[in-house]
Parts: sequence; C-alpha cells; structure tokens
Amino acid sequence: MTSEISGNKASAAPQANRLMLFFAENMKLLQEAPIIVRALTDEGTVDPTRDDVVEVSINQESRTAFKNGEKTLRIQLTNGEGSADIKTGTAMETVIFKASWISGKSPLQNVLTNILVGGLLI
Repeated sequence: MTSEISGNKASAAPQANRLMLFFAENMKLLQEAPIIVRALTDEGTVDPTRDDVVEVSINQESRTAFKNGEKTLRIQLTNGEGSADIKTGTAMETVIFKASWISGKSPLQNVLTNILVGGLLI
C-alpha cells in the first residue's frame, strides 16, 4: 500500500487585519477601568505576532479621559494586545473611542465605538 504525501506546506496561521476595543461590562461614574485593544484575525482571535503601535483617542468633549488626563494615548501592543487605564467623568454620557493603527508589520483596520458611561444596562 502506498501513501500519498501532500506537497502543500502547512497553512500559515491567520493574520490580524483589524483592531478591536474591549471595556468593562458596565462603566460607572468616577470609575477607573482598563481599555484593552487587540489585533484580531477574521476569526476573531488575537494575533500573537503583532507588536504594533496603536493610538487610542476619546472624543474631546467627553468627561472621560485616560488616567493621565489626556484624551489621546499611544499604546504598544505586545503579542497582539495592549491596555491603558481610563477614568470616567461625573455625568452620564456616551463616549466615543477610536483606535488607529500607527505602525507595525502591516496596516490594521481602525475601530470606532460608542460606550455608555454612567447609565444602566437594560
């Protein structure tokens, strides 16, 4: 009996093509919480080969800011993931977060999302 050996090389691991932001489940007022940015593949898995630089920003009129008081922060991804601490404000609001790819081995699609701060989830 003969066996056929495939000439195909092992398929390459999926590569990240987009950024995604992750937050605490319910953002309360005057709370410090992490914001996590990840480089994701089409399958939704973190690409551990990505050590890119990403800029995360918060809309200027928001009362929410990064822990250092700034509205924009550059984050270095390590193994496809990075984080920073934010501090929410004193009033209920919808905060706009944007993560933009700055540098790395290939561009990643930016992400823009809105998060309700200080409201009740229903």
